[in-house]
Amino acid sequence: MKINIQNIGIQPLELDEEIRLDFISPLIREYYPNRAAVHVRVEKIKRDYRVYIRLKTQAHYTCDRCLDEFESDFDADLEQHFQQGRGELLDEEVIRIAEDSTEINLDPVIAEMMLLNHPQKLLCNDGCRGICPNCGAHLNHEECRCTEIHIDPRWEKLRRLLK
Repeated sequence: MKINIQNIGIQPLELDEEIRLDFISPLIREYYPNRAAVHVRVEKIKRDYRVYIRLKTQAHYTCDRCLDEFESDFDADLEQHFQQGRGELLDEEVIRIAEDSTEINLDPVIAEMMLLNHPQKLLCNDGCRGICPNCGAHLNHEECRCTEIHIDPRWEKLRRLLK
């Protein structure tokens, strides 16, 4: 997604677009097969640009505990500063763009935004009970079929002390 910055004046530029997420890493793209709605607001302050991005899409995940597939809303916000031309950068978070640039490419910023906001633990719900490691029962839908409680062999000596 490229933003033309040539005609941005005192009034901020606001855009609403629906984009494909082809440019994000293949490892993350598999979770976001749908198009994303992006709202962008660009403010110009002298030779600097402040870009606000809001991204929404539908994510397709597989639960880490029970292996069920589920859909979830993905919603992320970001504020990114760009500095055009030369000079000392005020902050290491600022991205420098060439002095003669006529546009800002937001694809790398959006890709990083999605990577940083991707959930680390994918759970279908907070109370997911997962799968029994012994009998394989899906504990969200059925009771465990284990007749005997299995104890990790590393704890067996401790169990004998309790007897």
